[in-house]
Amino acid sequence: MTTLPNAPIPEVDPLVGTAPARPLSRVAAATIDLAVVLVLAALAVIALAAGLAPLGGVLIVATVLAAGAIVRGLARSGRTPGHAAMGTRTVRRSTGASTGRALLPALARRDLGTVDLRRGRDPFAPALAPFAFPDRAALPPARPVRGRVPVIELDSGQRVSLASALVLGRNPSAPVDAPAEVYQWPDLSRSLSKSHARLEWDGRRVWVTDLGSTNGTFLRTDAGSQPFLAFQRTPVPADATLELGDRELSVRTEG
Repeated sequence: MTTLPNAPIPEVDPLVGTAPARPLSRVAAATIDLAVVLVLAALAVIALAAGLAPLGGVLIVATVLAAGAIVRGLARSGRTPGHAAMGTRTVRRSTGASTGRALLPALARRDLGTVDLRRGRDPFAPALAPFAFPDRAALPPARPVRGRVPVIELDSGQRVSLASALVLGRNPSAPVDAPAEVYQWPDLSRSLSKSHARLEWDGRRVWVTDLGSTNGTFLRTDAGSQPFLAFQRTPVPADATLELGDRELSVRTEG
C-alpha cells in the first residue's frame, strides 16, 4: 500500500450522528446527581443532631464518596447516576471522548456537550457496535400530493402556509442565494436554533433540510424518531410530524 505523506487528513466530526440532549434532560440529570448528594448530607445532619455520631460519620463519608463518584464518572465516562437515568452522556465537543483529568479545563473552555443516547449515536459506540446512519431509504416513502398546498401546524397552534420555502427558528434568516419566507417561532426553552430548519414545497412533495441546528431535526415514525442529517435535503411523507429541538410541527395538506 502506498502512503502519501503530504496527503491532507479529512476532518471528521466526532459527534456525527449524535443527538444533543434536550434542555429538560440535562437539567433532570443534574438534579438527580445533586439530589443523591443532598439526601445523604441531610441524613448525616439528622443523625448528628439526634446524637447518633457513628451513623452520622458513616453518612458523611458516604456523602463524600458519592460526590467523588459522580465527578469521577463524569470525567471518566461522561456518565453519572443522573445521566444513566436520563439516557445521556457528556463528552468533549472537540473529540467526542470523556474529559479524564481535563474536566475543569473543558468546563472553562465550554468544550462539553451532552448527547441523548436514546435518540442518536453514542459517541463511544464505534468500539462496541456500529451505528446505522439514517438514509433516505430508511425514511417512510414520500407520498406525492400534487395540487395541494401544505400547511404547517405548529405545536403552539399557529398554522403557516407552505407556498414555496420556509425557514423556521428562534430568529431565522434566509440567504440571498436561497430565498425563503421566515417564521420566528417563540421558544422559551431555547431548544430551537436561530435558523433551525428549512421546509420546501415543490408542487409534489415537502422537503426538509436541517440547517446545522444544535438540537437536531427528527421525523417521527412508528419505529421512533429518525434524525435528519444536517444540510441534506430530504423528502418527507404527507401528514408527517417533525421534531425540532423540544418543539413539534405537523405537515398537513389542504384540498
